Amino acid sequence: MKISAVMTRAVVTVAPQAGVKDAAALLVGARISALPVVDEHGALVGIVSEADLIPMEARFDPRSQATPLAPTAGSAPVHVADVMTRNVITVQAEDEVAHAARVMIESDIKRVPVMQGSRLVGILSRHDLVKVIARRDEDVQAELQARLRQAGIGLPEGAVTVVGGVADIRTEARTHTGRLAESVALAVPGVLEVRFGA
Repeated sequence: MKISAVMTRAVVTVAPQAGVKDAAALLVGARISALPVVDEHGALVGIVSEADLIPMEARFDPRSQATPLAPTAGSAPVHVADVMTRNVITVQAEDEVAHAARVMIESDIKRVPVMQGSRLVGILSRHDLVKVIARRDEDVQAELQARLRQAGIGLPEGAVTVVGGVADIRTEARTHTGRLAESVALAVPGVLEVRFGA
């Protein structure tokens, strides 16, 4: 399944010159955890997340300090550009969902901007990936059967079932057909495991 099929298309963005408080208000208002930052031409230049803003509230309480703290005037970030992450990890809309999941796990990020070439077209979150896992077994089974036919694997009616995300394919696992069927099945979003029965 392509990322474009599960990503969130209505992306809330913010400009680098926007105020930090404005970005915080957008995050809270839209109930999201990050905003892609785009310049006046619509180019992605960064991302600002809750994690980028939280340090602003981590200062010490001056009443708890024996020595007075240094004055804070002029020390707080003002613009999104002051706090955003500039090296943004992205994926392409035509990439497979499994690729995006690996990118998010390996990079330890909760969401990733989705690009079509150099244009921002969506955002993919962990929630979007969980929706793939939660696909109805009937939909997963139908897609698996279609993909097996496309791969030239002709199995009799009822030879493929999906229950609880587990695909049961009634063929020998150790044959060429079995190995190919397993490869096809594991590429279907929502298939969590493949089992074989003769």
